[in-house]
Amino acid sequence: MKETVVPAARPRHAYLLLLCGCMAVMASVLIAPNLPLMQSHFAAVPGADYLVPVTLTLPALVVAVLSLFIGAAADRVGRKALLVLGMALYALFGTAPVWLDSLDLILASRLGVGLAEALIAICCTALIGDYYSGLQRDRYLALNTTFSSISAVLFLGLGGVLGEYGWRTPFAVYAGSLALMLAVSLMLWEPVRRVPAQDGGAGESEDEFSASRQCLICLVTVLGAVLFMAIQVHIGYLMEAVGVRSPAVIGGVAAAGQLAVVLGSLAFRVLLRMGTTTLLRLALSFGVPAVGFLIVGSAATDRGVLAGVLVTGFGAGLMLPTLLCWNMEGLPGRKRAFGTGAWMAAFFGGQFLTPLLVVGLSKAVGGVGAALAWIGLAVLPAALILLVVALAARKAAHEFSIGGGARRR
Repeated sequence: MKETVVPAARPRHAYLLLLCGCMAVMASVLIAPNLPLMQSHFAAVPGADYLVPVTLTLPALVVAVLSLFIGAAADRVGRKALLVLGMALYALFGTAPVWLDSLDLILASRLGVGLAEALIAICCTALIGDYYSGLQRDRYLALNTTFSSISAVLFLGLGGVLGEYGWRTPFAVYAGSLALMLAVSLMLWEPVRRVPAQDGGAGESEDEFSASRQCLICLVTVLGAVLFMAIQVHIGYLMEAVGVRSPAVIGGVAAAGQLAVVLGSLAFRVLLRMGTTTLLRLALSFGVPAVGFLIVGSAATDRGVLAGVLVTGFGAGLMLPTLLCWNMEGLPGRKRAFGTGAWMAAFFGGQFLTPLLVVGLSKAVGGVGAALAWIGLAVLPAALILLVVALAARKAAHEFSIGGGARRR
């Protein structure tokens, strides 16, 4: 019987996948600075004041709706083929507003961008899980957060610069996915399909897929998405509440929050080296943003808001790789894309629900800051309980290992 030769995954393959994953970030932030120009262009269109901002958020909604189905398809048809397709569709639909002059058609093209974004995000994450295992996989998943946060800042700046040449110009950048599509075609390969085996490889989980575990992770991820997005979405209102209305200052605070996310993702790598458990990382990932929410909710000055934004951003940087790794570590290879799609649906669905939750709560408690403080108060006790349980379990495991070693001697 002829043996299948599987290429060895190198760091360059991971970095290519991480760069491809940045396309999902670019889908929204690149055009954000130019929405006012776009709105002016379509001022005569009925409902343009509502429809133009929707061009920014529509792809995320499509990702939330389609991720589960795309994940299932990727397990059946293969990750690489769908990733190549996603890159091609990204260029096709992403550049469409360069030559379209109908707002309705542009909105339709943004639906296509959402489809492409879902294909890219799910297949890239699943391939990292396929190519790597154990701590190496966790490190690359943590780098995914780092790459996303840095690219968000870069794409915001690039979108602003290109917007000086017209609102259509930034959309041309979507064609850059074609270069990455070529690299994916030449450098990556489809992982070998596995069936459950008695001698599953090190770091591979080929156990039965647990629907209850996946549902739990998705529920926690929805809450995580709320903590991740709430301040980012409402930063302008929070700054206005303390008397700051300058777009430059508000943008600077938002950028500082993104840098804090990068630092949090780097701190996650330190926690991995320390051998911390998933439970302990979950406790920190939810506890730190909860503290940030309390700081923001009680802030009376712009410095207070900045402090809360930095704390929350750092916690968000811990949270995203923690949730990604928690989800990935229990997925059998044959269900890895489906589980990744379920996680993406939960995360993007939580992002969509965030403004609805915060605005609804703010009307009941008297403002966005107060709403965030109440969310922090609700989450912090649960995070502290998790922290106590995690530390107790760690101590018990340490004592057990010492006791076992003493008995062996």
